Amino acid sequence: MKNEGFKIYIQGILTGILLAVCLLAVAKHFGIHLIPAGSLADDVWERAKVVEKYIDNYYWKEDVSDQKISEYAAKGMVSALGDKYSVYYTDEEYEAAMNSVEGVYVGIGVTVSQEPDTNRKIIQEVQKGKPGEKAGLKEGDEIQKVNGTDVTSMSLTDTVNLIQNKEGKKSVLGISRVENGKKTTFDVAVTCEEIVNQSVSSWMLSDGIGYLRISEFDNKTVGQFEEAVKKLEEKNQKGMIVDVRKNGGGSLSAAVTILDELLPKGKLITEKSRDKGDKVYESTDEKYFDKPLVVLIDQSSASASEVFAGTLQDRGAASLVGVKSFGKGIVQTIYSLKNSCGGGIKLTTGEYLLPSGRSIHEKGLTPDVESEYTGTSGKMAADDDNQLTKAIEVMKAKVQ
Repeated sequence: MKNEGFKIYIQGILTGILLAVCLLAVAKHFGIHLIPAGSLADDVWERAKVVEKYIDNYYWKEDVSDQKISEYAAKGMVSALGDKYSVYYTDEEYEAAMNSVEGVYVGIGVTVSQEPDTNRKIIQEVQKGKPGEKAGLKEGDEIQKVNGTDVTSMSLTDTVNLIQNKEGKKSVLGISRVENGKKTTFDVAVTCEEIVNQSVSSWMLSDGIGYLRISEFDNKTVGQFEEAVKKLEEKNQKGMIVDVRKNGGGSLSAAVTILDELLPKGKLITEKSRDKGDKVYESTDEKYFDKPLVVLIDQSSASASEVFAGTLQDRGAASLVGVKSFGKGIVQTIYSLKNSCGGGIKLTTGEYLLPSGRSIHEKGLTPDVESEYTGTSGKMAADDDNQLTKAIEVMKAKVQ
């Protein structure tokens, strides 16, 4: 039985034993039962002992460590919540998650998205001068295997964790590519290195229109955004198109900081949570963008990017162009469990409301101007990007 199948096996038997994982080592060492009878932890304890006995006595392989079993049992407990956004992290996964928020990570310098209907993992962006580009990876490539492991049915998070090897180590990607109507499959070996994520790119379009793309929000995004806007202003842009298509979110604080720089004084978002009540974020009015804005969104724009686009729409500061967004407007908090049972846990702890009070969760944003992508290249800002063409039309109407 392979590890992936074993993971499902354990999660099926247990609803999870996160609390038990933290207590088992000490209690088992002393041979005592420390948990009050009748509690959830008591039930988990009993189940864990029975399952452990059966695994020790009957499971036919011996290559699955106790640590791996306990980690996936913890994952099972969180999965029992029925919330696909809450997850238990192993030590390695927790480190990768925090590096993603910081915007500095060990990887290959590509952005990967997962198609919601097909589960295909598609390379959306390849950073210039980074290992992915040097190895020959291209936008539109589909990742089917990582180091020999089939990832077609894996989550995007698990796939990315497989790719992000140690610095100086190689990851071998099984790639499917379509060129000139012909499909080919091949392996690409990529050496991982420490990368400062370039989440913002920008340039001038015709007729004095600035274009700025944000691929994700992390702790490096704000500085990159400020620098990009400064350069566009130096070129006398008349208005700016901000592209958050394929942007799955990231750091909400980065999105709110950028909103503060774009909008005059007023409400930005409201954060609703069980333990803290309602927290309202407002613009400081220290500076704001006084030129027309258009924001491009699509079905993969989610979380922080939806909060960003929706707040601009609610405040009447931007027109949204594209298709309905993903619909993820929840508060997620990552907690370190380093000093208890190891790893970390990401939990949904609340919900975000836009300035008008509307929720985007499981609803998404409806664009002011709808435009389905009909390009054949699949690349954003390419010559056949009809959604960008529509955004330019909307912008021209604003600046003329």
